[in-house]
Amino acid sequence: MSDTTTSGFSDRGQEPFGDIPTDPDAFLEWASRQPREAGRFELSNGQVVRTMINVTRRHALICSNIAFELMQQLDRSLYDVATADFAVRTANGIRGPDIVVDVARPDGSELSTSEPIFIAEVLSPSSAAIDLTTKQREYTALASLETYLVLSQDAPLAWVWARRPDRSWPLDAEMLEGRDGAISLGGLGITLSMDAIFRGIPDAPTIP
Repeated sequence: MSDTTTSGFSDRGQEPFGDIPTDPDAFLEWASRQPREAGRFELSNGQVVRTMINVTRRHALICSNIAFELMQQLDRSLYDVATADFAVRTANGIRGPDIVVDVARPDGSELSTSEPIFIAEVLSPSSAAIDLTTKQREYTALASLETYLVLSQDAPLAWVWARRPDRSWPLDAEMLEGRDGAISLGGLGITLSMDAIFRGIPDAPTIP
């Protein structure tokens, strides 16, 4: 997702704005009442971030490809697949990942989950640093999470954090490049192929 600067926000959109509540429950209720054209909002360490919905076609295509693959492979009676409109509650606040999978809930009225199994973020120029650092730390601190996936929107390139059998996380992500690899999603029993994720996205240009 991409951060944006608007009136009342700092240059990186990280400052509290007006009377937006910073209590997580109150923030979720407030965000649920905002018009879609206002963008999406996240909360981290008491600071509000506005993330806009005007992403590139490539960004949208990668998200659609992942959601399609997940919905084709998962038992939808057991798991829910959601997009950035559905929030994840972390120890630091509220995030809206590009893709999130968690256990299906019969109620369906929740505004967030605190037990995601899989999270994916697609990089934009303004979000690259936070997706690979701050969000990585926030997401991998969640006991339920098995895989955190970060994807380039410009070429078949992915960074994968996969929880180990002893429940620890690797210090560094595994980087996959090209269309031949596949990502095993722990806790879900499925794999996502790089070719399927990046269908419609051109290869990186060859450097002579």
